[in-house]
Amino acid sequence: MLTKKLAEEIVHQTMLRLRHNINVISPSGVILASGDKMRVENIHEGALHVTQTKETLIINEENIEQYPNTKPGINMPIMYQDEVVGVIGITGESEDMFEIANLVQLTTEIMTHQAIVESKSEWQRKNNDYIFEALVHGSKLDAALNERIQKLPFALKAPFQVILVSFNETSYVENSIPLFFEDLFYKQPILAGHSQLQEYYILLTNCEDQSCRPIIKALRKQKQKLPSLQIGIGPVVQHVSQLPYSYQGARTALEFATVQNELTFFEDVELFSLFKPRESEEVQAFHHRILKNMDAKQLETLQSFFDCNLQLKLCAQQLAIHRHTLTYRLNKIREMTGYDPQYFEDAVILKMACTLRTLQIMKAT
Repeated sequence: MLTKKLAEEIVHQTMLRLRHNINVISPSGVILASGDKMRVENIHEGALHVTQTKETLIINEENIEQYPNTKPGINMPIMYQDEVVGVIGITGESEDMFEIANLVQLTTEIMTHQAIVESKSEWQRKNNDYIFEALVHGSKLDAALNERIQKLPFALKAPFQVILVSFNETSYVENSIPLFFEDLFYKQPILAGHSQLQEYYILLTNCEDQSCRPIIKALRKQKQKLPSLQIGIGPVVQHVSQLPYSYQGARTALEFATVQNELTFFEDVELFSLFKPRESEEVQAFHHRILKNMDAKQLETLQSFFDCNLQLKLCAQQLAIHRHTLTYRLNKIREMTGYDPQYFEDAVILKMACTLRTLQIMKAT
């Protein structure tokens, strides 16, 4: 845990402020770094004693024979989570160093703690990136990937949603986004990281409406502060195998995001993703999502309404029902799908869903 590079940095920073030689020693007794270069890689017997006892050892003329290849001085444990990760030694007469010894030990432990935490954080960031890239590109959940997932501080629970955030090339925005994410996602079951140049990813897990709402709200506020941000929000999916669909949805939303939009949801630009072969995942998911709760009578009513060019009277006559009954059915469709057949933009979406469904049925038969 205590690397040679970190040991050299501790020696350098500490000796800038002291007139004594500093040694940084591994728990196995090997001197990793020292102001006296000739001592590097030698075994320090006193450090071995400190590692075993977890206590400070003062070496002087009275006991130096017990510790071969050492010099008079104070040797103190470097602790991390109640374990000795190294030993810091200050060469010199102990009477001259009692006042500074504890300060040197504290400073060394702070530097060590920070380096270890940063190393763990960097590993976690790389692990997050690896997991995200694997999942959104449809990699098989093999033993290696599952092992990495198990090392996450939270479980990957459905529903899932992918969000992509891009920014213009400004150092202020680039530096502020990671800090914003760190505060926003602190101790939450969210995977986030820097996926591409000038682009960040967010993978929301256990994404129920109530739990995700504060995240969406915070992103909206951040967009207001930094108008250059572009935020694309993919559709919610129910299984980890569907993450590629949510990711592609977020990418489509990002592609059509504008400076004027606070946030761009995939559902708002979903129509643009349909200019693909009818067999594509986006096309299949589109009409299933729109029409999934409708029964045969509602589908017949909707198709007839479109066949009559949205004319209520003509459609009612064709279906042989009262106009009020037709209006009731259309209102029910609006409640079930979230799209109003009598509103032009919603009607376009419903019409495309019906057409794609018909084409799929025709192909199947």
